[in-house]
Amino acid sequence: MNARNLVEELGRRLNTALALDEGGLARIIVDQTLPVDFELDEPHGALLVYAVIGILSPGAAREAFFEKVLAANLFGSQLAPCSPAFDTERNEILLWFSLNESAHVDDAVSALEALVAYAEQWRNELSRTLTGDAGAESVAPASGSFEAYMRA
Repeated sequence: MNARNLVEELGRRLNTALALDEGGLARIIVDQTLPVDFELDEPHGALLVYAVIGILSPGAAREAFFEKVLAANLFGSQLAPCSPAFDTERNEILLWFSLNESAHVDDAVSALEALVAYAEQWRNELSRTLTGDAGAESVAPASGSFEAYMRA
């Protein structure tokens, strides 16, 4: 299934009109507050799906947040199938994943659901970080724990 068909099928599963425009872009708004973007990466045969968590200027709060989100991403233990990223031009922190042409629509729906859940979780964490109310327990593991992973 090509990326355009996959996006349209995702829309059908979500009961919403969803299709890539001529530029290869589409967007849905979840709960009227969370934009989720779809972007066709034709050279790589992939569909990029991402949500912006927030904007952070350089400083201690950004470093603290980066430490938390990167620790949660250790071997994908708390963020899989999503990955954190930072857009230096916009100072935006986002979560993203990609789908290739062999992606199954059920897997795409599951990945999208995970992206939305993690984006909401990490938006809350970012808010706590910015207000100075970020305790060690503020980000609970989505599934599993660091102890479940062992390094050789």
